[in-house]
Amino acid sequence: MSSIHAPPKRLIVTADDFGFGRGLNEAVLRGFREGILRYASLMVNAPYAQEAAAIAKANPGLGVGVHIEMCRETPALWGIRYFGVPSNRREIEPIIRSQIEKFLALGLKPTHIDGHFHLHAHPTIFPVLTRLAKEYGIPRTRLPNGEWKVWRGYEKKGRAARAALAATYEALGRYLRKKAHGVLLPDRTWGLMRSGLMNEDYVVHLLARLPRGLSEIYFHPSAEPSARDLSGRGRPPRHHHSYEEFQCLMSPRVKEALAKARIELVEEPSTRPPRERNG
Repeated sequence: MSSIHAPPKRLIVTADDFGFGRGLNEAVLRGFREGILRYASLMVNAPYAQEAAAIAKANPGLGVGVHIEMCRETPALWGIRYFGVPSNRREIEPIIRSQIEKFLALGLKPTHIDGHFHLHAHPTIFPVLTRLAKEYGIPRTRLPNGEWKVWRGYEKKGRAARAALAATYEALGRYLRKKAHGVLLPDRTWGLMRSGLMNEDYVVHLLARLPRGLSEIYFHPSAEPSARDLSGRGRPPRHHHSYEEFQCLMSPRVKEALAKARIELVEEPSTRPPRERNG
């Protein structure tokens, strides 16, 4: 393919867990206003979801999606339960629908939908999620994939365990893309291999190797450099939110890497109120 007709490099930059804590909400606000962040995935049942919604409304152009919680912890165990327990499988649609409705009740129009712990990429959950996304007019979701080859050129340790994780998601991705119900999927989504541990060097490494087409890189940033627990509950964090990841979003070096690689940031033109649905 000639360079004239080659697709551009287009990148979606997302912060997950919007609404989980004040430090994370501030990271989204500043990352959008001053950095490279353009999207955030909001947890409607999180302690600071209302604050997150207010930030979104005050900042048109910040694309906000639904970050579905199918469990609060032990995602591997819950993955087995959703696969093997009929009563749990029957709960999948009500859980997703309820959280979409809560998101709409916040007065926001979702630009995308994805899942906490990537549990939405479970083979019994993903087809339900994309069917509901289609019903509610949510245009995009994600499947983690394509990061292994670039990660192994950066990280020299823990390759065996990470290889198994990457292979699992690659296999799931090939299977689940056929069940997307017309919902847009980026060609690749990166962030899994160093979730909660993204740093400037690694992000620059990724950007220098970003292929053409539509990609997504997601982060778990916090604007609190010394915060151990973003929820304010006095316990060590379980969700690996990171000040270093916030710094990545603000980094001049990362911005230079985007420009050098001629990567176009995907922008959301506006934030509109949710459309009326019949019925």
